Amino acid sequence: MTPWMVLVAFVAAINLTAFTALRGKWDRRVILLALASVLGTIAGNAVAARTGLELVRIGDFHLVAACLAAQLAMLVTDLLGHLGPARDVEREDR
Repeated sequence: MTPWMVLVAFVAAINLTAFTALRGKWDRRVILLALASVLGTIAGNAVAARTGLELVRIGDFHLVAACLAAQLAMLVTDLLGHLGPARDVEREDR
């Protein structure tokens, strides 16, 4: 396993934990949020590497851009999840 993969997994896990704690819910969407966190971390690092954005780096890994992109990806995923049909609470109580 390369150091880049370890950093992606670690940064994605930290961002997922922070996002879930701020959101206040641990539900079935957490798997989609985890995927969004990993993809956002990879995309943020790639964009920062191409644009030369160097706020905080760990070797070749652009930490701040990866964190921002991961949070943005999870936010978009969560907002898109709320656009679906609402669950009927009365039917679940029966």
